[in-house]
Amino acid sequence: MKKSYDKAFIETCLKQIKFESVMDSLQKYLFVTQYQKMEFVTTPLQEEHLFQIIVQGTVSIYFIRDDGSVHSLANGKENYLLGDMEIFQHQPGNVYAQANDDVICLALSIEASRGALLENCRFLQLVCESLTQKMESITTFDAAPASLKQRVLTYMKYKCSKGELKGLQQAAFRLNCSARQLQRILNQHESDGIVMKTGKGTYKLTAASLCKADILSKH
Repeated sequence: MKKSYDKAFIETCLKQIKFESVMDSLQKYLFVTQYQKMEFVTTPLQEEHLFQIIVQGTVSIYFIRDDGSVHSLANGKENYLLGDMEIFQHQPGNVYAQANDDVICLALSIEASRGALLENCRFLQLVCESLTQKMESITTFDAAPASLKQRVLTYMKYKCSKGELKGLQQAAFRLNCSARQLQRILNQHESDGIVMKTGKGTYKLTAASLCKADILSKH
């Protein structure tokens, strides 16, 4: 992610969104964020919580369950709001937003501007409308079809600390498969150089596999 505090750039982005009249009153808090294709725009692990409006580009938003299955929540494009829920509570721990192409957003720090946001009636109306639309879409989302082989990789990348799976029985229970099935799949991934065995019942994603195109992009 790159940030820009250039006033001319901010004003240009502000004029491109349909919420210009609402966000203009918050202009002193605004800056621009830029993301490259496949970069995460939001993740549960981010340290700085941002409210962002997409100015250019598109993002895919996913919910990853503990069993490694991926649910597609939305495809955000121009004028889509990100971080609106975090104004009131912390981001849900399983939601990721990833850039489908180069993305530009108009952003502000939620912590730095929370008081001004909560006192701005027009801004809160905008957020309420956005959250209502998202709640309606969530009721119809479907899980992206994925094989157990793929779910194991997703589970390791997003649910295991540093990509390391420890304990076959516990992992098999979460992945809704038998320990024998899981062992067979891990053996296949080890042969392919995707994971490496680091101890008894312990496997870790290789550095090479972590550097490849993100697992979510395969869905």
